[in-house]
Amino acid sequence: MKILIIYAHPATTGHCSAILKEVQATLNSKNIEYEIIDLYKIKYDPILHENEHYTAGNFHITKQNREMQEKIKQTDKFIFIYPVWWNTMPAVLKGFFDRVLTPHFAYYFKGRIPIKLLRGKKALVFITLSSPNILSYFFMGDRARRIIKKEILGFCGIKSKVYKIGNATKLTPRKIEKIKSVVKKGLKYL
Repeated sequence: MKILIIYAHPATTGHCSAILKEVQATLNSKNIEYEIIDLYKIKYDPILHENEHYTAGNFHITKQNREMQEKIKQTDKFIFIYPVWWNTMPAVLKGFFDRVLTPHFAYYFKGRIPIKLLRGKKALVFITLSSPNILSYFFMGDRARRIIKKEILGFCGIKSKVYKIGNATKLTPRKIEKIKSVVKKGLKYL
């Protein structure tokens, strides 16, 4: 079963692309099969359109999003790589979650209780922040980690481990070594 990598960063060099390269190199060295969905590269449309707005009684799911759901069904392991902007993920990734993790696919409500439909799956999340990790933890309440771990993936039943790489403003040889170490440590989770 291959790992599904969801990558959400513009095609620029930096910390996220270094993480992706290290993940690929490590998986290749272990002959682990994977697929990358680069949301910027495929020009993923993050806008939840009116005909998809399920709480308004609409429930259209596009062909592309059905394909994404099928890929999610077919694997139990995910890797997400993205920067933190304004204390959360890029809009393209948030839109991906809005449009793909739909009711009756990722969860449903039994009365007022959410039932998690993606149990048994695991995710490894690598996020980069321009601020130091300590600042994001103490002054921002670790919001970036909590949103992905508990409020999105956890809500659907996906267990996850989040690794934050802070002070990600300039990619230096020292940062590259840090990235290699974090990726190596993180991949043991899957």
